[in-house]
Amino acid sequence: MTSEAQPRPAPSPRPYRGRLAPSPTGHLHVGHARTFWLAQERARAAGGSLILRNEDLDPDRCKPEFIVAMYADLRWFGLDWQEGPDVGGPHAPYSQSERTELYRDTLRRLQAGGFIYPCTCSRKDILAAVTAPHAGDEEMIYPEKLS
Repeated sequence: MTSEAQPRPAPSPRPYRGRLAPSPTGHLHVGHARTFWLAQERARAAGGSLILRNEDLDPDRCKPEFIVAMYADLRWFGLDWQEGPDVGGPHAPYSQSERTELYRDTLRRLQAGGFIYPCTCSRKDILAAVTAPHAGDEEMIYPEKLS
């Protein structure tokens, strides 16, 4: 008796989730408006949702007044998001500064699993490796002396 393998049904496509991720280090500009509008239109076209993530991880440059202005400007641009710091959602928190403990937990798990590969290279070392001549059209390979 022979049996034929039955093909698995294709997994259901995941709903589209577009993202806006401004950093409140100053006022938004027209470039933000265009980029964010395109993200919104893409999410709408895909029947998906738009998520606002507040990239407020630089405490020296991210100021409360820029966060207030960011919301006002985004709304003035005509943007409408379904999840975000001001509207909530299933993946809260949406302000990155409120997620630091989640990131620390993930780092601890990666460390415990032996998946952290520390590098003591300076940015100068890495830049020198990236800009060094490479044979052929191959992508740059990270030099062993830097790993």
